[in-house]
Amino acid sequence: MSNWPLWSAEHLLAPVYDLLHQELLKRDVLHADETTLQVLHEPGKTAQSNSYMWLYRTSGDTDRPIVLYDYRPGRGACCPKAFPKDFRGYLHTDGYDVYRRLPDEITVVGC
Repeated sequence: MSNWPLWSAEHLLAPVYDLLHQELLKRDVLHADETTLQVLHEPGKTAQSNSYMWLYRTSGDTDRPIVLYDYRPGRGACCPKAFPKDFRGYLHTDGYDVYRRLPDEITVVGC
């Protein structure tokens, strides 16, 4: 039974996530942040290693907010480049340097 939620998320909710991702990238302003988490039994890593959950959300001025999480095993510059690949606009973030390495179409603004 414990695999039912995992299977449901992978097979039934993935299309919903993909649609929300497409809608999120159409916005003019997004917010982004990342936080650590530990994953047990992750290939090539000890259980005490840090992995990261990257969060992307719409600005507070919308009547239909979207908040999406993007799991990544690391915190490198490739992580924030992959998720907002087609985004054109303002990305509101903290001062973490990898956000400054995004394409020119993304204007990074600080908090």
